[in-house]
Amino acid sequence: MLPATFSAFELQPLPDGASTILRLLAAQAPNWPEIALVAARDPALSLALVVAEPLAAGELRDGLNTVLRRRLERIGPDLLRAWLLGLGHVGEQGDEPAENALLRAECALHLAIETRYPRPDEAYLAGLWRGLTRSSGWQRATRPPAVDLVAACGLPPSLADALEAGGLMDEQLAAAHPLLAVVEAAERLTAADWQEQAEKIAHLSGLETGTVLSLRADVGYIVSGHAAFPAVPAVAAPPVRPSLRLTEDPYRCAGVLGLLTAAFVDLDGPAIGERLAIAGPLFGLHTPPILLGGGEDGRLQPMLAAAPDSVASLIGELRLRVDDEASCIALSARSEHPTSFFVDGAGPGRSMADWQIARWLGRAGFHVLPLASGREIAVAVIGATSAQALDSELRWRYAALLGAAARALRSYNHQRNEVAAREAVLQQRFRDHVRKIVHEATNPLTVLKSRIGMLAQERADDVPLQDEMSLLNAELDRIDNLLRGAAALPAEASESGHCRVPELLLDMRTLYGEPLFGSRGIQLELRAARDVPPAAISASALKQVLLNLLRNASEALQPGQRLVVSVLPLVNVDGRNCLEIRLVDNGPGLPPDRTLDPLSPRPTSKGGGHQGLGLSVVREILGQWDATLLCRSQKGTGTSFQIFVPLEQSA
Repeated sequence: MLPATFSAFELQPLPDGASTILRLLAAQAPNWPEIALVAARDPALSLALVVAEPLAAGELRDGLNTVLRRRLERIGPDLLRAWLLGLGHVGEQGDEPAENALLRAECALHLAIETRYPRPDEAYLAGLWRGLTRSSGWQRATRPPAVDLVAACGLPPSLADALEAGGLMDEQLAAAHPLLAVVEAAERLTAADWQEQAEKIAHLSGLETGTVLSLRADVGYIVSGHAAFPAVPAVAAPPVRPSLRLTEDPYRCAGVLGLLTAAFVDLDGPAIGERLAIAGPLFGLHTPPILLGGGEDGRLQPMLAAAPDSVASLIGELRLRVDDEASCIALSARSEHPTSFFVDGAGPGRSMADWQIARWLGRAGFHVLPLASGREIAVAVIGATSAQALDSELRWRYAALLGAAARALRSYNHQRNEVAAREAVLQQRFRDHVRKIVHEATNPLTVLKSRIGMLAQERADDVPLQDEMSLLNAELDRIDNLLRGAAALPAEASESGHCRVPELLLDMRTLYGEPLFGSRGIQLELRAARDVPPAAISASALKQVLLNLLRNASEALQPGQRLVVSVLPLVNVDGRNCLEIRLVDNGPGLPPDRTLDPLSPRPTSKGGGHQGLGLSVVREILGQWDATLLCRSQKGTGTSFQIFVPLEQSA
């Protein structure tokens, strides 16, 4: 972790490079590969991007340009513009000419390749950044050690040694990590007398003198020509780096504020958090801030989703009130003025909450910045290692950045709450409507069940009839449950997530065989293997699927035709053991307009109450249980459906 005092503004991007990036960003679709190419040639800009989002393990193997492009795209055009327009107030570009850094970087890269150093992009960065750690433009009082800087980038400490260790003798370099020799050789190739040193450089790098001379000539050609900034239309542009401090230039302040607002607009909560995480270090804010907003209950709560047991989560559990007279956080929220708290060694002091928050942050204390987020209260808590007040320029930048994020979060939360409220109203209206339907449907269902009960009593000795009456009662109960479930009423005991398919098919044939097939002269056959394991689907869901398919078949087939339903116990589908239910008929086949996409909802020609939704409903239900449906049909020959249902895991 870099010290909180380190700011990315203390070193400036190259003016030509910054101007080029701003012109490239003006395109309707920014050319991110070209922008990344410019950033890769700029010591300060490349460093700021990698500090903003440290490298993951092995990420640099993808190539430096790819690494920088990922970060630039995450930052986005508006935030990148705001950062470039906000620069120019603290430091300088450095002591050495820009061409020297690029020349040294390219020499280090080519030397690494020639000497088979396994991570050539590390050598490139070492050459590119070496001048930064020695620059007088980077104030020594706030300059982090190279080892801290490199660690913050996610790079190995050997690169930090290559940045700082200069003037070593060849004997020392021979015993050091090979990266040091590569970068030192590149340093010497950058010097004015590199030709006179060619033999010594060759000895240091282990290459032939001719190879070194050829390498230096190639690199010089690349840097002087092809490694210049990409060609863009020549337009007159004001200097990117003005002489005034940002807070002294109202026009630039307004521009930066507008760009920061645009950078977070239309993002959801998680996306705002991700963009803020990379924007903070880019703007010099290396301690992650905690955004707190005032709620309707008068308490300050985290504005971003907080991970369990995180500092933000613990602060939320404090339930700190805005009217708390002891807390400097509450004072800043009320007064809209910056405050700070630092532990003085004498104990918690007046505010136990502030003392605990400082301890949780792992800092000597923290600064509190009020944020402009509309009419509602919002503050940022920023851990700090020193009680020294924030520079007014940095304080304005942090407040502008964090305020833009806070306003976007407020807008997102308001929109989410409004949508939730509208959905709640619509859901309640839907429930009321379905409850009314359920109430009206109860009467005919009750009459039907009563009549079935009377018939069962009148013919108590008729065992087959008793079985049919029992199945009819079960179906009426299922209709009642479906209606109640549609109203999202409190769920009753959950149904088992598996069923035995042969038994379910026998029950369905008993109930539907005669009215759907027998009365129409259509033959229905059931075929099932022995010991079929349970299928991982509820009985009601599979019954609804099969009933749709059986009804469709009965309406399509003519007297004398046949439907065969088979159950196969074990079929492997995409590596999963499944049970197959196959329905095959010898009917006319599907209409030609349905054969290309038979499972999508379409208007039907059946008339009556048909809506052409049966097969689409079947597919939707099966998808909920990770089951699949295949359909084959040929005109005049028949149609087949194959249902593949995963087997129960314990089977």
